[in-house]
Amino acid sequence: MLDVARRLVPAPLLQWYSGASAWAHRRSVQRAVLALAILMAAAAYVYYLRNVYEGDAYGYWQSVRWTDLYGNAIASGSAPQGYLYSPAFDQVLWPVLSLPWLLFHAIWLALLTALLTWMARPWLACLLFATFLVPGIDLLAVPRHNLSSGNIFLPMALAVVAGFRWPWTYSFLLLTKVTPGIGLLWFLARREWRNLFVALAATGAVVLVSFTFSSNLWFDWIDVLRSNSGNAEPSFAMHVLPLLPRLAIASVMTVVAARYNARWVVPVAAMIALPYIPDTALIMLLGVVPLLRHDAWTEGGAGDSNLAGQPAIGASQQNQNRGPFRSPGSS
Repeated sequence: MLDVARRLVPAPLLQWYSGASAWAHRRSVQRAVLALAILMAAAAYVYYLRNVYEGDAYGYWQSVRWTDLYGNAIASGSAPQGYLYSPAFDQVLWPVLSLPWLLFHAIWLALLTALLTWMARPWLACLLFATFLVPGIDLLAVPRHNLSSGNIFLPMALAVVAGFRWPWTYSFLLLTKVTPGIGLLWFLARREWRNLFVALAATGAVVLVSFTFSSNLWFDWIDVLRSNSGNAEPSFAMHVLPLLPRLAIASVMTVVAARYNARWVVPVAAMIALPYIPDTALIMLLGVVPLLRHDAWTEGGAGDSNLAGQPAIGASQQNQNRGPFRSPGSS
């Protein structure tokens, strides 16, 4: 496919691109751009630290102070609202959520800013932070809306990507938004039974410990999931199809991607599988970047082998076969 594309591109344009790409990948240039991205990230952090918006992060912080964790969510009869995640999310984050609001906000904002910078480094990070200076265009507002609202979409993107090496990170997806756990079909399609077991066992262990201390909250959460499944999707959702067709599409995408070792497809499928897709959810597409970049921390997970139990290929052969699509048979 790449060879065909190269033949269609005029030679002068291809030559210019090759030269520009070589310049952009120089270590000195990369370091300079990374330094600029860090400076821009620091500026964005200071700005949102001084201009606090009580969005999703404020809802997380408030949830540990409610006497009835799921009261608002259960009382909602028309649209999802209130605390919607499993009790485990609150319990794991309780030490941080118990801090004063401004201190929690500073820590949470630092985490999201660092994740955005690290996953998009270096060039894309600069471009994303540059969009903060362009008001009025909804699509370009996605990065700043994520930092201001404090939703968990960036940590979710991280969990999807890290799941290829550490499958237990899927427990974060399954115990918050639930349906983005569709990425587990990757392990199923590739017969990576150990990875699938680790993901499900880790989730089960968290549920077991949490259920031991707060069984009533888990029954309440199940009621919330059941009631929300029948609610109309919010007006700000950025999709046309309801959840079930999107789950079917995400499932097919994940299985086909597993067949061709196209790991970058999984963050896209996870986003499509969200219960509903607000504009801030688009930041999950950032998970594609480290997978296409083949960051070391995304490689070499347990059971990271080809289909049908074939042995994993060596590092040198992996480097030769890298690309957005690679059939398991090609190794």
